[in-house]
Amino acid sequence: MRPENQPARRDFLKGLAALPAVSALAAEPAQPRFNAVQIGPVSLLDEGIDRCLDLLQDTAAINCLMLYSHTYYGDMHKPPQLLATDHGVAPKLMRDRKFPAVWVHTHEQFYKNTTLRHQVVDSTFEFANRDLLAEVLGPARKRGMKLYARILEGTGLGQTVANFSTITTRDIYGRSTNIPCWNHPDYKAWWTATAEDLFRSYELDGLQWGAERMGPLMNVICPWNNDPPACFCQHCEDRARNHGIDPGRARKGFEDLFLYVQSLASAKPPDGVFTGFLRVLLRYPEILSWEYQYRQAREEMQQAIFHAVKAVKTDAEVGWHVDHQPSSWDLVYRAEMTFAEMAPYSDFIKPILYHDVLGPRIRNWYLARFQRTILSEISLPQSLDLYYDLFGYDKTKEPTLDHLNTTGFSPDYVYRETKRSRASAENKTKIYSGIGFDVPWGNNTIPGDPDKIYECVRRAFDAGASGIVVSREYEEMRVPNLRAVGRAVRDLAAG
Repeated sequence: MRPENQPARRDFLKGLAALPAVSALAAEPAQPRFNAVQIGPVSLLDEGIDRCLDLLQDTAAINCLMLYSHTYYGDMHKPPQLLATDHGVAPKLMRDRKFPAVWVHTHEQFYKNTTLRHQVVDSTFEFANRDLLAEVLGPARKRGMKLYARILEGTGLGQTVANFSTITTRDIYGRSTNIPCWNHPDYKAWWTATAEDLFRSYELDGLQWGAERMGPLMNVICPWNNDPPACFCQHCEDRARNHGIDPGRARKGFEDLFLYVQSLASAKPPDGVFTGFLRVLLRYPEILSWEYQYRQAREEMQQAIFHAVKAVKTDAEVGWHVDHQPSSWDLVYRAEMTFAEMAPYSDFIKPILYHDVLGPRIRNWYLARFQRTILSEISLPQSLDLYYDLFGYDKTKEPTLDHLNTTGFSPDYVYRETKRSRASAENKTKIYSGIGFDVPWGNNTIPGDPDKIYECVRRAFDAGASGIVVSREYEEMRVPNLRAVGRAVRDLAAG
């Protein structure tokens, strides 16, 4: 053989030698799709840990538990009509039961840099002697399930956390609220201590942390109540000055905007409602600057939690719960930051995509509230059309105004919102779509449709989701709907 052919021959032989390795790689089974469920402690303990995990695996093909380690999010005493009755164990009445807010053991050595303290669980609480994460770990591992701690900041903090009154926000009039301030160093130190405590004390695979809050601007123009905007505490004012913002002008701007919106209930301005809104913003651009710093402070809280976990366990997944308002109707939140900008401190982002309950939520929490404020000059049907256009949803597939309270949104909404989230993330972090069903509305549950849920799961993966999180709470989920999730996941795996 001529010398010039030797390199080609060597390359050919190397290729032959590599074939077994390539074949072996191709033969390796594909990794199962990430398929988590949000679950509360009471469900596991009332139903029995093994029984509950078997049900989740058999029906929904769950391979990850997102289990509350702390339940500060609000009242756990749901009325019986909101609880699933087909889990094989009859749900107990929640009324008159005294539950703790802390379901793990707290270790004092991690909290030296904060005056805040978690609730002390004594013998008067039901399940007081249980250490939930420790008890669930073995049964979860036995079934090949990952275990994530789940934390949702909420209204229960003020009722149970020691020294909570020292870290609350201040409104434009200097009055204390019942909401903690992102910029208070004690509050940030408390959550980072909690994260370190959890990951040094338990064998966890990850953490999902969330806080369901609007910024001060949306609290004025799409208000839940008539409370003045916050926060204007010393820490927030110091932060503003460090970013070149005049706290006095920001406070005056928010006060003018707040009073303007309040006045709309009795009188309409001659130049138009929306014009009046823009006029305040133009005179006080500090409003937008203050709002942006509020969001930045929230993100810095999440960064601190992320780094606290990674300092203990580098391969733990740390991600964020993005609640329904910012995922599906808060344009201010979207404008403030992309998911790609959040990616350096986010292993995953889980946007809530609760298709069924979004109908009544848009009708009553978006359209009705804006109708009382800056969108009062357009009709409700026009406002709904504007909403669909601004958010990129297909109005031919989503409910009309007279069907919002009863129909819910389509699987196409889940597809579009997952696709948007993935594009916003620019492939720099994972998107776990929160597929929600059997979510209560008022004192009743909007019953899930198994076929629709099946399509929602498939459409989320079609849009490029890295996984799903079955939501809202396991205790509300009916078995036929859990089976719909499992059927979709297994069909996708089968190709």
